[in-house]
Amino acid sequence: MLLKSLRRAGLRRPALFLALVIAVAAASGCYSSDYGRTMKASVSLLSDMSDKLADYCRTYFKLDDRQLSSEEMGEFYYAFNKANAFSSSTPREVSRPSHRDFVKLLNAYEKFAHAADEYRLGGKPDPAMLAALLSQHDQVRHLAGKVIEDLKSEPE
Repeated sequence: MLLKSLRRAGLRRPALFLALVIAVAAASGCYSSDYGRTMKASVSLLSDMSDKLADYCRTYFKLDDRQLSSEEMGEFYYAFNKANAFSSSTPREVSRPSHRDFVKLLNAYEKFAHAADEYRLGGKPDPAMLAALLSQHDQVRHLAGKVIEDLKSEPE
């Protein structure tokens, strides 16, 4: 019965079959292209938010004459959650070097955000802690660059 339906629909014709193959190839090409574009955007988001967080650390979370609030720290966690959701939505890409390095970037960013938040809640500036936080920021920046380099060497 299914075979008769396929014949009636014309799916056994070579031209229609070729069109179907081209459509599937184009769709998977779009997916691959979307992966690279979305990966770059996610890396940029984490990198930019890491820079902003490092700036806040340097000023001990002072904005004008007030301390940065817990609610305002939410933007740093939001960036992580958004990037993490992207990573989780790409199971077919886990074998790519860019994806593996992106997971490392996510982990480094998450550790940096949590450590910076603990520093903010600590109550007083600490030069040793600030140095450790800026080192974590440098690690995030390094990993972000690594992911971008990976993307350049991977097929689209």
